[in-house]
Amino acid sequence: MRRPYDLPPLTTLAAFEAAARHGSMKDAAAELNVTPGAVSRQVKALESELRRPLFVRVHRGIELTLDGAELSEALARGFTHVADVCRRIRDATDGPSLTIGVTTAFAGFWLIPRIGAFWQDHPEITVNHAVSDDPIDLRRGPVDLALRYGLSDWPGTDRIKLFGDRLFPVCSPAFKAAHAGVRAGDLSRLPLLRLKGVDPAWIDWDSFLAWAGLGPIERPKGGRSLNNYTVVIQAARDGQGVALGWERLVGPMIESGELVRLTDLAMPAPGAHYLAWSADRVVTPAMAAFRDWVMTQ
Repeated sequence: MRRPYDLPPLTTLAAFEAAARHGSMKDAAAELNVTPGAVSRQVKALESELRRPLFVRVHRGIELTLDGAELSEALARGFTHVADVCRRIRDATDGPSLTIGVTTAFAGFWLIPRIGAFWQDHPEITVNHAVSDDPIDLRRGPVDLALRYGLSDWPGTDRIKLFGDRLFPVCSPAFKAAHAGVRAGDLSRLPLLRLKGVDPAWIDWDSFLAWAGLGPIERPKGGRSLNNYTVVIQAARDGQGVALGWERLVGPMIESGELVRLTDLAMPAPGAHYLAWSADRVVTPAMAAFRDWVMTQ
């Protein structure tokens, strides 16, 4: 009997979409709660059905073919639309809801101190937070809106620029007092608190020093590598070294005296902070309300 819509079996499409999104049979299997072999068999069945290869097997895993990339994009758009409809049906019963994607640092230093005002203005909207320092693919998954930094080169998204930023070295008042007379040229020899393993759009010490023409880091002298910007700033507040301060995030701590600028050196951020969402997603009243509120901030 002919299948509805002339589609391949939905199980094969679901397995392929998960593998394409993760770029990994293993990670897709973990999401679907099956074995990697089961995902591989479903993908092979789909390739057999379509009579075209969808993945190229490489030594580091899998890569989409041109046909696979086209199918992946189509499924992402379709699943996003289905998710929008399901969300509207749920909202009709449970009330409007909204999922905001945000990094740990932006959540802790910018969004959470302000979000109470949105709750007061819109008590009918349930706001969920998807906090992650990994880049968010807005075309897939449950995130409605994302607050993110970058160059806005995100395919398939709409976005509004919120504000630019500056970066400068920050430390505790005690650390600055212990290093009186430090100049910009001395930075590479100080204990630097480095942020590693997060969104590559974020500026690190190597990029900052290169921009300033100060060369590579010479001797870390106790500097540390951390994978969470909130922890980096906490370490700086505790006098453990020098952090790169994003002005929009650390401004309140400088005003309160918890942090101080170590030098006058300041780098304009090459990107900006944006509110972004999938171009395929229907903008709900809850999304519009949050978007309008963010613009007032």
